[in-house]
Amino acid sequence: MTEGFFAPAWTPPLIAAVINHLWQSTFLVLVAWMLTLTLRPNPARVRYVIWMIASLKFLFPFALLGGLGARWATPHMVSQSAPSLSVIVEQISQPFHAVRIPPAGAATVTLPDRSSHVMWMLFVAVWICGFVTMLARWIVRWRHAARMARNAEPIADGREFDALRLAERNAKIERPIPLVFSPTEVEPGIFGIRRPVLIWPAGLSQHLDDAQIEAIMSHEVEHVSRRDNLSAAIHALVEALFWFHPVVRWMGTKLNEERERACDERVLERNALPEAYADSILKVCAYCLEPPSPCVSGISGADLKDRILRIMAKRSGTALNSWRKIALASVAILALAMPIGIGVVHGQAAAGETSNSAHTPANSAELPKYDVASIKPYKADDRRVRMMLTPDGVSLQGAPMRLLLPQALGVEEDRILGEPAWVKSVRYDIEAKVEPDNAPKLKDLKVEQRNAMMLQLLVDRFNLKYHYEQRELPMYALVVAKDGLKMKQTKADQDDPGANAPRPGDAPRPGDGGPPQGRHMMTMNPGHLESTGTSIDMLAHVLSRQLGRTVVDKTGLTGEYDFALDYTPDNIPMPPHGSSDGGRQPEMQPDQGKPSLFTAVEEQLGLKLEATKGMVDVIVIDHIDPPTEN
Repeated sequence: MTEGFFAPAWTPPLIAAVINHLWQSTFLVLVAWMLTLTLRPNPARVRYVIWMIASLKFLFPFALLGGLGARWATPHMVSQSAPSLSVIVEQISQPFHAVRIPPAGAATVTLPDRSSHVMWMLFVAVWICGFVTMLARWIVRWRHAARMARNAEPIADGREFDALRLAERNAKIERPIPLVFSPTEVEPGIFGIRRPVLIWPAGLSQHLDDAQIEAIMSHEVEHVSRRDNLSAAIHALVEALFWFHPVVRWMGTKLNEERERACDERVLERNALPEAYADSILKVCAYCLEPPSPCVSGISGADLKDRILRIMAKRSGTALNSWRKIALASVAILALAMPIGIGVVHGQAAAGETSNSAHTPANSAELPKYDVASIKPYKADDRRVRMMLTPDGVSLQGAPMRLLLPQALGVEEDRILGEPAWVKSVRYDIEAKVEPDNAPKLKDLKVEQRNAMMLQLLVDRFNLKYHYEQRELPMYALVVAKDGLKMKQTKADQDDPGANAPRPGDAPRPGDGGPPQGRHMMTMNPGHLESTGTSIDMLAHVLSRQLGRTVVDKTGLTGEYDFALDYTPDNIPMPPHGSSDGGRQPEMQPDQGKPSLFTAVEEQLGLKLEATKGMVDVIVIDHIDPPTEN
C-alpha cells in the first residue's frame, strides 16, 4: 500500500522540478544576500523586504509563472538554429531535466528500479518526519504563548496603558491593542496575527521610568504596524517545509536581525531618546529570564551589542535614492518576467508542435505528402480490417480510428489519452495517394516514416492536435517462459542470423484472411494470429493492441520468427486509461475450447506476460474532428 501511494507521485519529472525549485530558490537567496550587502547604508526595512521575498520564493516555484506565460503563448515554430537568450536563461535556472522519451517510433519504456524506488520512499518518509516535527514544535510554542496570553490579567489604566495608547497614536494604529499583565518573567512581546495582544511582565515596570516604557511600547507597536507576526508565521512554514535546507535557517536569522533593526530605526525616528531606549533594552534583558516564544515579537532579538551601538549612534539609514529604487524595481520585474517569458517561449514551441504535430524525428527529412485522400465511413457490419501499403500510397478498409491513432502516433493505445468517445467506435475506408513523381520514394521509406505521413493526414483532415506528458502506467513485460521458447525462427534468419535483425519501425501488415504469403506478413482474425518473419518487438506491439495495454519486450531475443496463435477472443476487458490496478491479469473464461490469450502465449509461443509498471510518454489529445466525406 505504501508503494502504491508513493509510486505515482515521485516520477522523474516531479523530482527534476523539485530539484530545480530548490536551485532557483537558493540562487535567489544568494542574490538577496548580495543586494543586502549593497544596501547596508540604507534602512533595515528595505533589507527585510528583500529577505522576505527570498523566503516567499520557496513557496512559489517559477514553474507556476512559466505555466502562466505558456497560457499567453500563440502558435509559433521556434527556430533551434542557435541558442537564444531564453534557452540560456532556462539552462541556468533549470539545470536538471527529466529524461524525455522519444515521442514517436517504437515504445520506449522505463521500468521502475526497485532500489531507487525504495530510496525515494525513504527520502519522502524522512522529509515527512522532519516536516511534522517542525510543525508540531511550532504549534506547541504557539499554544504555550496563547495560554500565557489567556491567563494574563487585562489592564485598562496605568502608565503602561497610557504609553501604549500614545505609541498607537504615533504609529497611526486605529484599532487599540489589548494590554495584559503576565505573572511570568517573560519579556514584553506581541502575540497574535489577526487580533494582536501585548503581553507585559507584571514586575518589569518598577525597573523602568516613563521614557523607557514609552520606548518599549513604541517598539512593540511597530511590530504590529509591520505585521511581523504574520511574516514570521510564513517563514516558519518555509522552515517546516524545507527543514533540511541550511540556507532557510540562516535566512530566518537574517530576517530576525533586520526586523529588530527596522523597529529600532522607527522608534528613533519618532524622537525617542537613544540613551533611554538602549537602557530599556538592557533592563528588559536583565529582568526577563524567560526568552520570548518564536510566535511572539519581542524587543531583545538579534545581536544585542550591535543593536545598542547602532541605537547610541542613532543610525537610521539613509533613504534610497532614485537610482537604487529603479535598480531594485528592475530586479523585481526581471525576476517575475524571466519565468513568464520562458513559459511564453515554451508555449509557442509547444503550440507550434501541436499545430504541426507531424514534426517528429520520423519525418525530420522531407517526406512525401498525400496529394489525394478519400475518407469515408465504413458501411459494412463485419469486423474485417484490411490495411495495405500500395506503391503510391495506402489503402485501408474498415480501419478503426482507435487503431489509426496509435499507428500514426507510434505508441500503444493505452498511451493515448483524452480522445472523444466517437474515436473509439468509428471505422473508415481511406484511400490516399501521393503525387506520381513521389511514388518511387515510398519504397525506400521505413514503416515509421509511412506512419508519419498518415499522422500528417490526420492533422490535415481530422484537425488533430495533441501534446506529450509523462505518466506511470500499468503494462506487461514479455519474457521467455520457464519451459523455453516454442516459436520457430524464420528460415532466412537461421541461415544468416545477422541478415534479418529487427529493424526499427517494422510493423505488421494485416491481411483480410487466409494464410500469410511471403515474409513480414501477418494475418489477424478474431481469436487467431498467424505471422511470418515477425520480430519479438512487433509481436509485443500486436499483443499491446489485443490487451489494450503496453507490452514491452524483455525477452532479449533478436531475429524474426514464424508462429500461429489461437486464443479466446473478446473476453479480455479493455482497461480504462490511467487504471491503477497495477496491471493485474484479467480473469478469462475460455471459449470454444481455446485458452485465454495469456495462456496461449505461454503454451503456444513459449513466452509469458508479466504485470508491471513503467514510465512512458503518453499523448493527450487536445482536439480532433470527424472528417468531411469526399
